[in-house]
Amino acid sequence: MNKVIESTEVRDGLRHVTYENGLTLSISTGSGSYSQNRHGIPVTVEVAVLDENSFVPLTEWDDVAHIPIAEFEELCAKMEELSSDKSEAILDIRLYLS
Repeated sequence: MNKVIESTEVRDGLRHVTYENGLTLSISTGSGSYSQNRHGIPVTVEVAVLDENSFVPLTEWDDVAHIPIAEFEELCAKMEELSSDKSEAILDIRLYLS
């Protein structure tokens, strides 16, 4: 199990959640992100994975992913299931989000 060790609000609409394997899930619902809101409620979120403050490429052309809010809980569960081996975890999350 890859437990959450820290959850920090970086600024309004941006949160970083750091896991035991050292990876950080960056979640953005604020202005300047790819997230979408309906009546002020997020319907999509922009996510990125950071490894020591560097973006982990999630696809061959982008470091961020735009996912429906309904899939966000699944992504959080996946992050908690990732290996403690950082290299293996990065490969798994890239496959999951591609």
